[in-house]
Amino acid sequence: MPRFTLYRYLSVRTLTGVIGLLIILAMMTILIDMIESLREVERIENAGIGFAAQLTLLRAPKLVLTTMPFIFLFGSMWAFYQLNKRSEVAVMRSAGLSIWGIILPSAILAVLTGIAVLTFADPAASRMSSEAESIKNDIRGKSANLIKELNGGIWLRQRTDEQTLILHASSYDADNNLLRDVVLWKQTLDGVFLERWDAEQAEIQDRRYVLHDARLRTLEGQDRQVRETQVVDALFSIDELREDIAKPETMSIWALPRFIDLARDAGLPTVKYELRYHDLLALPVKLLAMVLIAASFSMKPVRQGGTVRLVLWGIAAGFLLFISAEISNATAEARLVPVVLAAWAPVFIAGFLALTFLFNTEDG
Repeated sequence: MPRFTLYRYLSVRTLTGVIGLLIILAMMTILIDMIESLREVERIENAGIGFAAQLTLLRAPKLVLTTMPFIFLFGSMWAFYQLNKRSEVAVMRSAGLSIWGIILPSAILAVLTGIAVLTFADPAASRMSSEAESIKNDIRGKSANLIKELNGGIWLRQRTDEQTLILHASSYDADNNLLRDVVLWKQTLDGVFLERWDAEQAEIQDRRYVLHDARLRTLEGQDRQVRETQVVDALFSIDELREDIAKPETMSIWALPRFIDLARDAGLPTVKYELRYHDLLALPVKLLAMVLIAASFSMKPVRQGGTVRLVLWGIAAGFLLFISAEISNATAEARLVPVVLAAWAPVFIAGFLALTFLFNTEDG
């Protein structure tokens, strides 16, 4: 059999396992998230099953993509196990094909899939997830306070029953909870200017803006110095301010670098966004590691009860990789290790262990 034909056959076998598992997980994800969406909208008037379905369909792609490493782990495991069970692996090896030649098509497929996901699929899923967040905020009667684009500093916006407040600050001092170089506009709900406050700095304390050395400008053009501090009611606390920043999972690999730079310049924490960025970059390598792990478990001689053991080994491997990634992320967020090390170390360690096992299998 020509080498190209053999590689195509192996790729199709792996792709069949991956797509089959992808469909199953997608159906399960939609079902579970639909139940959650119904709970979210049941207390909202005139929001029925159609609205819940809209939320679910917007969130489902992102949720499914987060399981891609496990889809490749179990999909590849199924493909290799079927080949081994039918003695196809033994035939290919007796014909002179090494274990690396058997794995190569699946490995290439994993890398190409990872590149396609982070380049095309994830940006589209991120936009859909962001839209779902906006709809959910509307359901809760909550408008976004932090404008996603941090051009020229930080932009905050809040809407009350009587007016709209828009605040701009050049930077944020996280240690002291201070906003620097603050400009605060008050407008009517129709967007008519009422007044403007300028201050060198402002604190957010107990749902209040405390402006220091503030200057007032009104529609009549008045410009006068006010008291050393001016208090303006706010709708959110400093913790809610941090939460209102766009969530890392709603941002694509193309948007993250610029957002990280702007957020860093504004003094906002960026660790979660950096972890998200490197996690996306590592996706092709992570999927490759999943194929290697699957091969290391599936290339053993088939014995009675092998299917159960294979599933258990796969679950254990996936669980350990997930736990190690969570621990690495936690240590990075605590600033105990660099972000790059936290994001990439679990992937390379898993791949190295799988390679070690495969080398032992090949030489043995």
